[in-house]
Parts: sequence; C-alpha cells; structure tokens
Amino acid sequence: MIDEEWRGFASAFAEAVRPDDPRGRSGRRMLTIGFAAVLVMALGALVSGALGWGPAAKPSDVRAITPAAGVTGAGGLVIPGAPGSTWTAVAGPTCATSPSGSTTTFTAYGYSTGAGADGTTGWSTSGSGGYTGGGCSGGFLSLPVSGRATAYDSNRFALWTFDFSAKFTSASCRLSTYVPVNASRSVVGGDPAYYYFYGADYALGSKAAPLGGYLVHQAGPQGRWVTNHAFDVTTGKVTLKMVDAGARKGPAAVNAHAAAAQVRLTCRAT
Repeated sequence: MIDEEWRGFASAFAEAVRPDDPRGRSGRRMLTIGFAAVLVMALGALVSGALGWGPAAKPSDVRAITPAAGVTGAGGLVIPGAPGSTWTAVAGPTCATSPSGSTTTFTAYGYSTGAGADGTTGWSTSGSGGYTGGGCSGGFLSLPVSGRATAYDSNRFALWTFDFSAKFTSASCRLSTYVPVNASRSVVGGDPAYYYFYGADYALGSKAAPLGGYLVHQAGPQGRWVTNHAFDVTTGKVTLKMVDAGARKGPAAVNAHAAAAQVRLTCRAT
C-alpha cells in the first residue's frame, strides 16, 4: 500500500519518495535497538511489534550535498545560551553520551538481520570505518535499502536525537553527517541516502512535517563530513531520520545498504 505522493521531491526526483507498506516484510523479526551511548554489538534488542504508519512528511528542501573537509573539535562543547553562544554534539552508534547534561540518542527501528526473499541481507554492524572523535569509537550500522528510489518502509529507519533545551531553545543549526569508509556497497552504499530533519522530538506514528531533508551520496568520497544548510529551531531539540529509500540497480548495488553512522549537530543561540 502506497501513501500519498510528496510534492516536496518534485524538483529533485521524477517521482516522490513516499512510505511503503507499513507491515514490513513477512517472516522477518522487526526489532528496535536504542543506542544512548554505545552500539550493542551483540545485537540485544527489544521486540517492537507492529510499528504503524510513519509520517507522510513533505520536506521543504531536499537536495544533494557534497562532502566537506573533516570537522575537528570536541564532541560536546556547550557554552551558556547568550545570543551567539554555540552548542555542538555528536550522536550515533558507539558514541558516548554528550557531556554537560545534554541529551543525544541513536535508535534503529525495524532492526532485523534476516535475509529477504530476494536474497538481500538485513541490517549489519561494522566496528570500524566511522568517525572516531568526539567520544565515538567508529562503529556504524548498515540499513538495507528498499529497492525503490521512490518509496521507503515506514517502519524501518535510523533516528538521531539532540536535546540542548537546557542551554537555549531558539537557535540556528546545522547537521553534519559522517560518511564511513568501506568499499562495499552492501556496507556503505546509500546512493543517495535520504535524510529528514525535525525541530522537535520525533515519535513513531507522528504526523509532524520535517523542517527539510537532504541527500548524501555515500558511494562518493568517504571518511568525510557532509554538512547541510542552516535551519532555525525554537524548541532546543532536533531529530534526524534516515529512511531506507533506494534502488538496487546494477551488480554492485544488488544488496545495497545505506550506512547510519555519526551525526554532528551545531547550533548557535539566536
């Protein structure tokens, strides 16, 4: 069952990326894993059950962005919230909790390692290749793509959350996404990977529209940060969601996976 088309993609794609059947693939365990500090390499997980519909979001700005030079600095710098003060933190698999009482989480929804009926593999973990600064040790997850560039599974996605509301709430923010290093498209193969960002907490079943979205071509330059344009928030909270939209065209992409690695949020009080 296909949900409504997204006009927000019309300028970038021939068809709108949209939610696919929310029931998931039959015969596969759908698990939810929360990563508040360290990626659980043993894959201990909670059974999530029926997750229901995700949002029929319409990104206001979805475009490809190219890798920039690596960003250096502490993973969780916090400065008191006077106008112009900044806050930055890194979230993702194998990342420690940010200091100074800030809150960052990473969660994988619809986690399953089982093979699909078409022979494609499920989620996988890598212990290295990701970002190793800012309290992160370089591990990341690989999410199998849906097989279609115009649709995604609404119950299978990666989610990064940032809460800096204890410091300030109104801010101009930028998201930087790390592209991990691995030559295999079955590990780092989002071409592109699809991201949406929200200026609030995101909950399963939410109908909230994202502030925007962007694409990252993971098959291009790796081991670098990709930084999105600035956006404004008034809540002191930002959520980033990576969905599994993606075609599997050509021999190299027959088992393509999008990598969910480290994400840095940098905000300046306004």
